[in-house]
Amino acid sequence: MNPSSGKGRFDAIVVGGGHNGLVAAAYLGRAGLRTLVLEGNPRLGGPAATLEFMPGYFTTIANSPGSLEPKIVEDLELERYGLRWVRPDPTLVQPLDGERIYVGWRDPKRNHAQLETYAPGEAARYDAFFAYLQAFADRLGISIFEPPPSLQHLVRNLTRLEDQEAFSRILFGNIRDLMDEFELAPQTQALIAPLAVVGGQVAPSTPGSPFNLMMRPLSLASLKSGSAGDPRLIPLRGSTGLPVGGMGAITDALSASLRAHGGEVMVGKPVATIRSSGGVVRGVVTKSGEEYTAPIVVSALSPVITVRSLVDDTSSWGDLQPKMKRKPMRGRAFKVVLALDGMPRYAGAKSDEEAALLTSAQFRIAPSLDYIEAAHTDMLQGRLSHQPVIWGLCPSMTSPTLAPPGKHVLSLNVGNAPYRLREGTWAEQRDVFAKRAIAKLAEYMPNLPGLISDYRIIDPTQFESEFGLVEANITHGDTLPFHMFWMRPMPGLHAYRTPTRGLYLSGNGTWPGNYISGISGHNASQAVLRDLREAQQGERQSEGRGR
Repeated sequence: MNPSSGKGRFDAIVVGGGHNGLVAAAYLGRAGLRTLVLEGNPRLGGPAATLEFMPGYFTTIANSPGSLEPKIVEDLELERYGLRWVRPDPTLVQPLDGERIYVGWRDPKRNHAQLETYAPGEAARYDAFFAYLQAFADRLGISIFEPPPSLQHLVRNLTRLEDQEAFSRILFGNIRDLMDEFELAPQTQALIAPLAVVGGQVAPSTPGSPFNLMMRPLSLASLKSGSAGDPRLIPLRGSTGLPVGGMGAITDALSASLRAHGGEVMVGKPVATIRSSGGVVRGVVTKSGEEYTAPIVVSALSPVITVRSLVDDTSSWGDLQPKMKRKPMRGRAFKVVLALDGMPRYAGAKSDEEAALLTSAQFRIAPSLDYIEAAHTDMLQGRLSHQPVIWGLCPSMTSPTLAPPGKHVLSLNVGNAPYRLREGTWAEQRDVFAKRAIAKLAEYMPNLPGLISDYRIIDPTQFESEFGLVEANITHGDTLPFHMFWMRPMPGLHAYRTPTRGLYLSGNGTWPGNYISGISGHNASQAVLRDLREAQQGERQSEGRGR
């Protein structure tokens, strides 16, 4: 394409049509910028794209939108553009040691009653634990809707000794010790721990693991809500609900919102180069040689890919590119999708109605802290664990169109797959690990093996090659404190801007990360708009002095 024709010229180009790229582009479009999104894959959405894994069986990489930010849903009018919710009740099922099963009802009283069966007074201790995290977030006084704070800004309010203690426990301590400090029962600890270890290669004993519980408290501290139905008020995931039609409905609504405000989208257009000259971005060139020009380029790909491979001139970047090449990713993603001839059923279900309710909820297989620790150790040593940590959902229970009539699709994300195996290759071992995950789940859903008609796997190497997740890291880098704030993705690239004027970074590799929240896309767009306003003010002041 010849950019001089005008057809290849835009006010802004967003590289990558995952949810953060679409969020950034939608905000830019609403501000009046003619915006183009270029996505390398044949579909939008990245891990939130609906894929046909087997004929007639659809699901997504990400099972749920547990962290989708309500502000973004409202700002971009996603419900106006087709996003609808079904809110299962219960929201979560998690088997625990001792043949217990936790059922996460939306009614807090029902949850408190379950907690009290673990130990007298457990409900109060549980509430106190999450109140402690919220009080710390409130005390910090930072906003996750702004660029990350510096160290000086982060600690400015921590003048009291108890605040400094909380800072140390949450950022330097581990979740196992913090839960022990609140004297939580082992069963309660097993419920909380999966949330603390989901971002990167993390175990309950890993320093900094409590910080993974801070995103909802920080969101609430950043933007209060008067609504009792605000999903952020419920600590355990699943409260947001599930999109009607599956996670791809979020992508569809974001795309519709973008297009309604003049945005353009092109799929199957992988970008080969982000062009610049004189330290200023000029546009992009696709792998097929098409050129698109714009004074603003936002890369919503992994910062590692952007900085290592796409930026054509980093001569003014100092040591940022060499440091990015050394940046560890250390992911662990592994996915199994099952085609089922009927509904899987928990062994503990007492009736068909209860069975359907339980199967409609998200589930976790992580029955104890020791189970999670053992799974983590296996992963670090490159072994295929017999104790897979599983996050799962049967999305066809709430969106029947995702499977053929009378059939179901079961989506399993296994969170302890070593990227580098000690023995063999993933091509050789992927079926072995998938069968171990199925066997573990069958301990709780005994009818599952007899329902499976087909299955598909995405192993860690495929997450990297097909989805751009370097080393199979779903958050483009650990979400522990030493990779957050001014360290995300690294100092000098942490405020969405780069040394190349007009080139911005977005995506989960930038602050605050946080899965399918969309906040990184929001923040990158606001950095762009803030810089444009400042440039316009500077021009007006110059004109005034010229007169």
